[in-house]
Amino acid sequence: MTNNLKTSNNTQQINHPQRKSGEALILLHGALADERMWEPHIEILTKDFNTISITQRHFGTSGESSAEGFGINTHADDLINFLTKLDSGPTHLAAWSYGADVALNAAIKSPELIKSLFIYEPGYPGCLNDQEMNEYMQDAEAMFGKVFQAVSEGELKEAAEFLIDRSGNAAGYFSAQSLAHRTQQLENAHTLPLQLSQTEQPTLDKTSLSGIQVPTTIAYGSDTRSLFKIVSRSVSAYIPNSNLIEISSANHMLPLENPEQFSHLIKEHISNLEHLLSCTKN
Repeated sequence: MTNNLKTSNNTQQINHPQRKSGEALILLHGALADERMWEPHIEILTKDFNTISITQRHFGTSGESSAEGFGINTHADDLINFLTKLDSGPTHLAAWSYGADVALNAAIKSPELIKSLFIYEPGYPGCLNDQEMNEYMQDAEAMFGKVFQAVSEGELKEAAEFLIDRSGNAAGYFSAQSLAHRTQQLENAHTLPLQLSQTEQPTLDKTSLSGIQVPTTIAYGSDTRSLFKIVSRSVSAYIPNSNLIEISSANHMLPLENPEQFSHLIKEHISNLEHLLSCTKN
C-alpha cells in the first residue's frame, strides 16, 4: 500500500507494505535514488518488521516541483516530522550514503524517536581531523570533479553516469546495472544541481556525534572509495559504543548490488540489539 504524507509544502512518498505487525523499520535512500530502491529489501524485511521506505523531499519522479530547501538539515527535519506523525514509538532506522547523513542528523536532533541506527557509508566530513580531511578531499576531487563539470554544463545524464561509475569504483559501472536501476538514477538526476550547491551546515561534528546514545552500527565495504571509509571510521569512533563493521568485497553500491546481503546486515544489527537488551533485563 502506498500513502502520501504532506510535509510543509513537499510530498514525501511512502511505501508501506502489507505487514502491520512487528517493530517499525524505516529505510532511507541515498543520492540519485528514492523509495523504489528498497523494493527487494522490503520483500525480505517485512517478514519480521513493519517496514516503511520514504522518498525524501525533491527526490523521485515528482520531486522537481518540491518546494523549500535541500540539505541534511531540511531532510532530517522532514524525517523527524514523519516519525512524529507515525506515532509508533522509537523506530529502527537503516540508511545509506546521503540518507545516512540525514539519519545521523535526525538522531542528534530527536533521539527519542529512534530505537537504533544501521548506517551504511555516510559521506559528510563534519567530524574529520586535518589529516583525514586532506585524504578525503583528494578522493572527493577524483569522485566529483567531472560531476561538477557536467552539472555546470547542464549535462545531467552525463553527471549521473559519472557519479554512479565513481560510486561503484569502476568505469562503465552505470551502464552495467539493470535497466530499473539506471532509470531510477536518471529520474533523480534533477537533484544533482541542488546536491552540489547546498549551503546547509548540519551539526555532524565530533561533539554532536558523541551525544548519540541509541545503539548504532556503522558499516562500510572493503572495496569502497577512500572517502567513505574515512568518514565511516571517523563517525563510528565518536559515537559511543557503536559497532563498526567492514563488509568483505563490497563497495558503496552494496544496497543495490546485493539486497539480500544488505537486508541480512540490517536484521543482524537489530537481532544483536535485542540480544543485548535481553541480557540487560536478565
